[in-house]
Amino acid sequence: MRLSIMKKYFFLFALLSACTSGLPENQDKLHIEMLNVGQGLAFLIKSPRCNTLYDTGTPSSGLDTMLRNRGVKALCSVIISHDHNDHAGGLPSLEEMAKNGEISINRVILSGGMARGDTIADFLPWSARILFPVQGSSLTENASSMAMRISDTQNSFLFMGDLEAGQEKAILELEPLLSVTALQVGHHGSKTSSSWEFLAQTQPKIALISAGKNNSYGHPHPETLAKLRIVLPDSTQIFRTDLDGSVVVEWIYGVGMWRLGVQ
Repeated sequence: MRLSIMKKYFFLFALLSACTSGLPENQDKLHIEMLNVGQGLAFLIKSPRCNTLYDTGTPSSGLDTMLRNRGVKALCSVIISHDHNDHAGGLPSLEEMAKNGEISINRVILSGGMARGDTIADFLPWSARILFPVQGSSLTENASSMAMRISDTQNSFLFMGDLEAGQEKAILELEPLLSVTALQVGHHGSKTSSSWEFLAQTQPKIALISAGKNNSYGHPHPETLAKLRIVLPDSTQIFRTDLDGSVVVEWIYGVGMWRLGVQ
């Protein structure tokens, strides 16, 4: 019962000072929501500057309704990790919303539109950098997914799209000291992603998995879940849309991350 309560209400990960009562009310905050789009992927990121989407789910995931319900009327960027229908399928609904004047979209970054080393200013004062793929890459399908890392002075959040073990290895060769606080588990928790090598190096404290309830692919795979339970310091910090619904994280700059709840 105690662990269940912790998982539902308590904090994802934070290294707080002994007393946080003196934090200013206008402390910079980032809200990251893993939207429950079924067997797909979509994150809504709300920063002090603007709103951003990382992937858009499937054509039938109801992204437009979710954005209306959350009062989102403007997006700085829509970032598409790769062009599979479960990641880019919500683009037509966004286009329809824009045509109807329901939402304004500053830019859409399609697969291949950015490469390693490119930065995104949507989240200032947080920094955001593309880790993969490299410039001029000929990779396609899942292997072409754009990996994006958002970080502050203490913590980081890594978005992996559908990258698999081969690309994880390539990232570690480029970033041998890579560590993350929160990890969007690649390819919906497939056994072809989340290698031991990658998890052991990055040492995530929280894992977020987007997968459809009772999906035909068997995502997330039991092997992947077993590895995450071993690597994470607290195995209750594995969150899944098929079990938990949409998962909301609040991140205070330089302080830590909390799971606020579900939608």
